[in-house]
This record gives sequence, C-alpha cells and structure tokens, in this order.
Amino acid sequence: MAKVIWPNYLLELLLELPSKDADLILEKTRALKRFPRMYPIRTKGRFRRHRWLLAGRWIVYCRVADGIVHIRALWPAKIP
Repeated sequence: MAKVIWPNYLLELLLELPSKDADLILEKTRALKRFPRMYPIRTKGRFRRHRWLLAGRWIVYCRVADGIVHIRALWPAKIP
C-alpha cells in the first residue's frame, strides 16, 4: 500500500471548503493508497507529469514516487 502525503497548506484549504466538497476529495484520494497509479498523467500545461483525478468541483493533482503519493494541488474544475 502506498502512503499519501498532504502538504499543510492543502490540509488548511480542506478545512475551509464546504464539508461536502472536502469529504468527496478525501473519499476519492483514499483509493490512491491501494491504487496509486490508477489515474491518468497530464502531458501538457502547468501540471504536466502529474496524475489528476476529478473530485466533484475540484481537480486533485498528485505525483507518485517510490510508493509515496504526494498530493500537490487542488484546482477548481470550473472557474466561474
């Protein structure tokens, strides 16, 4: 099983999000422990070479290295 590491600034952001959004993000990223390479890799743009997953209204970007999943960013899926 892989280890999932969240930076402090993203944990603080999760606390500021509505609980519905935060719960969905945590639920989707929980699968990364068992299947760290399940999601596709971006090939272009700011987050190239990052895996990404859609969690409701948010895109979660992460990188996998040596059995550790590093959560890198939360990005709005739709900018109003």
